[in-house]
Amino acid sequence: MRYIIAICLMLIQNQSLASTRIINGTTANLTDWPWVVSITIAGSSTLQDAFCAGSLIHPSWVVTAAHCAKNNIDNLQVVLGRNTLSNENTGEIIKIKKIIKHPNYDNDPENPLSDIALIELEKPSSQAILRIAETYNKLDSKDTVATVIGWGLTNVKDKSSISDELQQTSVPIVSNEVCNAEESYDGDVKDSMLCAGLAEGGTDACIGDSGAPLMVNTDLGWQQVGIVSWGESCAQPHFYGVYSRISSFNNFVTANICTPEDIPATPNLSLKIKEQNVIVNWNKIEPAEGYQFYYAPYSDPLTEVTLNNINSFSVKGKNTLTVDFLDKNINYYIAVRAYKGNCYSNFSNLGTILWAN
Repeated sequence: MRYIIAICLMLIQNQSLASTRIINGTTANLTDWPWVVSITIAGSSTLQDAFCAGSLIHPSWVVTAAHCAKNNIDNLQVVLGRNTLSNENTGEIIKIKKIIKHPNYDNDPENPLSDIALIELEKPSSQAILRIAETYNKLDSKDTVATVIGWGLTNVKDKSSISDELQQTSVPIVSNEVCNAEESYDGDVKDSMLCAGLAEGGTDACIGDSGAPLMVNTDLGWQQVGIVSWGESCAQPHFYGVYSRISSFNNFVTANICTPEDIPATPNLSLKIKEQNVIVNWNKIEPAEGYQFYYAPYSDPLTEVTLNNINSFSVKGKNTLTVDFLDKNINYYIAVRAYKGNCYSNFSNLGTILWAN
């Protein structure tokens, strides 16, 4: 599998677990992806010794694949704000202070579980950060078109086809049911993973792009839904790219990157019914960048009917919402959280909409 090929490249090129590269992609514009990160060997050619990618999710933190995380951080650095890796006159180079692998990462060389790690930088970066998909936002639903970016091999059969320029390609997210079919991964893809690609193959992340973000475009900008993790070769029919489903790891991320200064105050929610619609208000929180609105079917006592059907979406630039999109035959719980970057407040007080007979 792709992950095993990465180990072979490490032995050949004296690199760490090698990354995946974009097959049949196009050259990216850095202004579109200011949060992309190249992880390289410190003090050496950033082109030849770039071995993984990642994304800046906090001024001081990068998220990547756990199999990219070496133990000797003195030999590593990250390159940010650079579209062409050989252009040493652009961007930032920052050394690494600490690496935190997910505690359930299992080091499996074929299909690793919990393949996610956080890299703390020695100093904050000035680049823009990328929001990660919130647990209940369902941005990683099947058929959603996503974009993956990275540097390096553009031809899996040619180990010299490293791309100096950042590459990108668009692929649809595929259901785990399809990805686990017998002609594909035959059950190896777990709930904390997601697949993206074309049934006929042709374009994909590949060797060298490990740790790179899989992103979807929303009304409020790009959000990360996956981390390049593993796969059977690259861009092969029925063998989709497999990514760590980042919404499965929200608690791990926020518990490690968010300081008390990053966490907004908790909003207070109120609601009223007007002409068969519910109008929800909450107090404006400074310096929050936006709010995450949650809703779920009502159950009393609380049951899986509620817990297994929580939905959320982002609201920016306002602190009031007319809830005219819910089924009026169902009662609901609602709540809201304020966010700043990828750091969230506590949940507000719980509201109840009891309009069903």
